[in-house]
Amino acid sequence: MLSFIKRTTVVAILLALTTGACDEDKKEATAPATTAFAAPVATEDAPKRMPEVSLHSAAVSIGLDEMSLTTPSFDQAFQTLLKKYPVDQPEQVIFTIDRKVKTSVATKIVYALIDAGAKSIEIRTRPRGEFPDKLVISSEKSIGNGIPGCTYVGMVQSNLSASFWKKQGGTAKRYSKGMAGPDLSAMHVVMHKEAKTCTSRVFLFSASPDVDWGHCFDIAGSVKAADPPYENINQFVLLRTDPVPGKPVELGS
Repeated sequence: MLSFIKRTTVVAILLALTTGACDEDKKEATAPATTAFAAPVATEDAPKRMPEVSLHSAAVSIGLDEMSLTTPSFDQAFQTLLKKYPVDQPEQVIFTIDRKVKTSVATKIVYALIDAGAKSIEIRTRPRGEFPDKLVISSEKSIGNGIPGCTYVGMVQSNLSASFWKKQGGTAKRYSKGMAGPDLSAMHVVMHKEAKTCTSRVFLFSASPDVDWGHCFDIAGSVKAADPPYENINQFVLLRTDPVPGKPVELGS
């Protein structure tokens, strides 16, 4: 009798296990099929406001985006990045530039912003002495080539001397390097006397490509901060290509 009970128990256990397995098979068979999909890629909306732009010796930043200056095909890559932003929406794009950046690099970025639609640019740079730390600049295109021939052009040379001459051409007056850079004080002593005969409201400025941007910024800042002030000059144009002292300056796009 005991043997019969044991056999019965074993059979019952086997039946229970078999039934459970069958139930699991049925559940798997009737469960809806699932398909694995890749997670959706989040697409960042275009910014509604143009963020500030900043430039230092290694990279340029727009908001949270940063691009190394050594990026292959940098010019094209930066133009593509700018398409993400409403460059033409603000009246002024804020652009902070480190003094140690080379003038050629700073000028390239300025005109990339202008080509992308910037109406004007407020450049912020740590100044020399009491010069202003902000300067609103216009593009060559916005000024046009019809400004008076007596419009002054100021430039810092590779040896940190300063020179100025008239847009129409003529002898460039040169001033050697001072203690902190170009001797801008000596330049303004002469330029003030001559400027009284010119009605142009524009000052054109530049520097040799290898000159630190800070010196280029200062020659324009020194005009803005001049004491006594220049009565007519209230617009500043960074030249797209470095001019030749004494030669006529033609404004392009």
